[in-house]
Amino acid sequence: MEPHLTEVENITKKELRERLQRGEDVVIVDARGTHPFEASNIRPKGAVRIAPGAANGEMAGLPKDKQIVTVCT
Repeated sequence: MEPHLTEVENITKKELRERLQRGEDVVIVDARGTHPFEASNIRPKGAVRIAPGAANGEMAGLPKDKQIVTVCT
């Protein structure tokens, strides 16, 4: 089933950090384009890198039972 826009939540870096510190089980997907990714020194620990336009198979491989947090620009 496709998620509804009402199910999408925007969170800040601080909120993500707090969730991780509480031990919440989240999957971080780094979805930044190649240039922004390479130009940044931010590399979320344990993040899965799926660049924009990547094959849908990569997204389909993400766990369905965990919260997905996407890092993008």
